[in-house]
Amino acid sequence: MSDSPSSDPWGDMMRPWTDLALAPQKLWQSINQGWSFGNIIVNEQNSSAPQTEQAILARESYGRQIGKLLDAVNELVALQPDAGAGKAAFTEVKDLKARIDRVKTDVALQRIRQLRSDLDRLRRSDEAKDQEAYAAAMKALRTVLDAPPARR
Repeated sequence: MSDSPSSDPWGDMMRPWTDLALAPQKLWQSINQGWSFGNIIVNEQNSSAPQTEQAILARESYGRQIGKLLDAVNELVALQPDAGAGKAAFTEVKDLKARIDRVKTDVALQRIRQLRSDLDRLRRSDEAKDQEAYAAAMKALRTVLDAPPARR
C-alpha cells in the first residue's frame, strides 16, 4: 500500500471484509429421501413404506407403541402358571415394567411440583391477567379434584 491517499477510502476499508466469505459461494444440499427420529434413519433401504411409518409416528410415538406392547406382554406373563417360577424373560418383563412405571411416577411428581410453583407465581403476581389465569386454573383444578376417581 502506498502512502498516497486512495480515491476510494471506504472501498479500501471494506475490502478485507468483502474478501472474507461468510456464506458458501454455492448453495446446494442433497435431499434425503427418508426421515430420521433421533439417531434412527428411516428410508427406502430399511423400510418398504417410510411415509407410512412417518404418518404412524406422527399419531403414535415409539414410546407409546412400545409402552402398549409392554403392558400387553406384562399381562400375558401374569397369566402364565409358571410366571413366578424364576423364568428370566418373565422376570425381565416385570422388572422393566416396574422401572418404567417408576419413571412415569417420578416425572408426574416433577410436573406437579412445577405446576405448584407456576400457580404460586400467578397467585403472587400484581398483574390482573395473571390473577385471572390463576383463578381459571384453580377453578379447573377444583373441578378435577371434586370429580369421583375414574375406575380402572
